[in-house]
Amino acid sequence: MDVPGILTRTVDDCATILNVVKGFDENDSTSFEGNLPPVQISPHFSLKGVRIGIPDEFSCPGMDPEVIQCWKDTSDILEKSGACVSPMSLPHTKYSIACYGVLNPCEVASNMARYDGLRYGHRTPHPKLNSTQGLYAQTRHEGFNHVVRGRILAGNYFLLKENYDKYFMQALKIRRLISMDFEKVWHSGFDLLFTPVTLSAAPTYSDFIQLDNRTQTSVQDYCTQSANMAGIPALSLPIKLNSKGLPLSLQLIGPMFSEPKLLNVAKCIERIVDFPQLKSIPR
Repeated sequence: MDVPGILTRTVDDCATILNVVKGFDENDSTSFEGNLPPVQISPHFSLKGVRIGIPDEFSCPGMDPEVIQCWKDTSDILEKSGACVSPMSLPHTKYSIACYGVLNPCEVASNMARYDGLRYGHRTPHPKLNSTQGLYAQTRHEGFNHVVRGRILAGNYFLLKENYDKYFMQALKIRRLISMDFEKVWHSGFDLLFTPVTLSAAPTYSDFIQLDNRTQTSVQDYCTQSANMAGIPALSLPIKLNSKGLPLSLQLIGPMFSEPKLLNVAKCIERIVDFPQLKSIPR
């Protein structure tokens, strides 16, 4: 889950940055040591014969009708362009948010433990208590906002000896089931999956603050969490503007190391939908 996300204006720019950041890093124990050829975007790439799955579980309650229509229209475009688009199932998707709700705080608690004010990160300039423990507590209180502090507390709770098997181990088992769902899909012949990114367009600030951060993420992250749980690449792409002028995006998901095909299919979609981009104003 603790991976970099690439944010660019175009698919070509995404491929360029991916070619820079991919591969082995001796300072990153999670990086891949094998040889990864550079990703190239081909102007002649064809969608003909590409098998794309539409997961039934991603058409969920609460999804905006405009998102559903955008998903359907773009799927039709892919099919007309030669891709083989068909429905399929990821039965454990509905558990991905609950699984993430346990595993992510555990990872946050583990990763953030190093930020103690002595070795890494912020250090409070005026500790109120003349003790190492007081320095730790005040530094971490100042350095982390309430969302991060909440996740650290939850993560440490799940990792307690008496809770470890009850929460953490059960979440790992569910994560494995989610990953196996994807493995079955790839083995059945699908190249990529095509889904919405969020259930609606971006909410206004006044709407967003009606719910706490945890509730918001449990709703809006429904379509993206399963790829994180399975550890596979995914790419979100803006498709069109909704009736309020806000962008609607769709997502491509592929198996491990499928970035070349993932990005080339994304480039084909980008050309077809021709999403309006902000242009730089020359000085």
